Amino acid sequence: MFSHRFLFTSTHLFLLLLLTTSYTNPAESADKKSPSGPEINITKRISFPDFSPNNPRIIKQDITLLGSAAVSTENGCIHIPQTNLQYSAGRAIFSSPIRIYDPNTRAPASFTTTFSFQIKNPSNSSGYTSGGLSFIIVPDEFTVGRAGPWLGMLNDACEDEYKEVAVEFDTRMNPEFGDPNDNHVGINLGSIVSAAAVDASSFGVHLNDGSVHRAWITYDGSKKFLEIYIGPDGTVPPTKAIYSGNLDLSPYLNEYMFIGFSGSTGHNHTQVHSICSWNFTSVSKAFLRVPSPESCESKITLESYKVVPSKTPSSFYIFVAVVVLLLVIMVNLYFNGKRKGKNDSDEIAVVTKEKQRLSPPNRARKFSLAEISSATRGFGELQILGSDARSVTYKGTLLNGCNVAVKRFSNKFFSSRASDKRVLVKEVKAIGKIRHPNLVSMRGWCFDRQETIVVYDFVPNGSLDKWLFGFGVLPWTRRFKVVKDVAEALSYLHSKDLAHKNVKASSGSLTWALFVCHQWSR
Repeated sequence: MFSHRFLFTSTHLFLLLLLTTSYTNPAESADKKSPSGPEINITKRISFPDFSPNNPRIIKQDITLLGSAAVSTENGCIHIPQTNLQYSAGRAIFSSPIRIYDPNTRAPASFTTTFSFQIKNPSNSSGYTSGGLSFIIVPDEFTVGRAGPWLGMLNDACEDEYKEVAVEFDTRMNPEFGDPNDNHVGINLGSIVSAAAVDASSFGVHLNDGSVHRAWITYDGSKKFLEIYIGPDGTVPPTKAIYSGNLDLSPYLNEYMFIGFSGSTGHNHTQVHSICSWNFTSVSKAFLRVPSPESCESKITLESYKVVPSKTPSSFYIFVAVVVLLLVIMVNLYFNGKRKGKNDSDEIAVVTKEKQRLSPPNRARKFSLAEISSATRGFGELQILGSDARSVTYKGTLLNGCNVAVKRFSNKFFSSRASDKRVLVKEVKAIGKIRHPNLVSMRGWCFDRQETIVVYDFVPNGSLDKWLFGFGVLPWTRRFKVVKDVAEALSYLHSKDLAHKNVKASSGSLTWALFVCHQWSR
């Protein structure tokens, strides 16, 4: 049996050598010898003459409103905030991502945007107003930053690694952020502290005077040069820019990002930021690939990308392939003769052993204590994720590189309640057989040397309560989706005669909460 199987594999090897040596794909040869292809420009245009609820683009939900942002039916503008004017934050984001960076050339896109905006105190009182409005370029469409001086741009959860570019129109002076006064324009690059700030008063601009202003922002990606103009709405751009200078945005950009506006107000201060019209145009570089032979290449004139036929001496490689095949057959016959002394039972045992090594994918399995100890670095203190009266949870990394959460139950807890351990073992093996999109998958267990350990997928983004109350404003559409997914997960558990005993938003154990948070925090 061994010789026939090995001879069959050798024949396939011979055919593979013939195919790879006697034929060279012209398209592959061209890809190796020629550049990527001709350079082209990808242009994206966005136009909102107004934000009236009757605007077809508003009806199609081309604008995503988050936090306190809302469309006004009175003047056709986006208000941030619309209600709850004190200490609130909101965002208005174009719903589709924009290609803003070319990862191949590491060049940022060129873009031009203009928008009309108004900052005023709706009560028309003489009370102090504070807050600000920002044009933002951000990596996602659902994060809302903190209220107050943060202008809805960033929050505590994402300040350190959140790629963000913003032009702020700030009406409050915060010395801790380096603000020059309470009427300035700032440029923010991944930080709430402005990389550059300009006093708008020196240009005759008062941001919170209640009038409608228009801003023009132009960025040349090839020259890495930014210009900002501000003037009255309905006029051409002023002759002098409020800011102009060299600025490299590429370290703060992903290939695709979301654009829009954010705003906020502070404690005991009322202020409404309105965006009444918006136009945006971006141009990014890209490269066309050389057409393959299956396309109508003969009708396309690309003189600089002609395909050169392969001149590989295939006959020599065929000779080499034949020699290699003969050597393989001779080695096969030699080792097959040495195996004749062994009976067929040994061969069956080998095959059976090989089959036993295979395990179904995504199926929970038993881990050895050595595997668990190695994954958690000997249950090191630095690997601890959390603990309670029953157990300690560690972060671990398996040999295949997958991150897992390891829950190690306390022997003291089971010492006086032996029945609990038997019930737990039974439930763990039952849960290991189920799979659901809204449930954290169990990887396996370890019941060895008085140890009771459960291993499941590691979800890095925390528990649900952090996203509801800690990181920022989670939109109600997301909250409803979370509730719906939780209900589906619990319904599935009940259909399998399983009941989760620790359903709470702060749970860090084997629970649906972690997975639901992971889905909506990416």
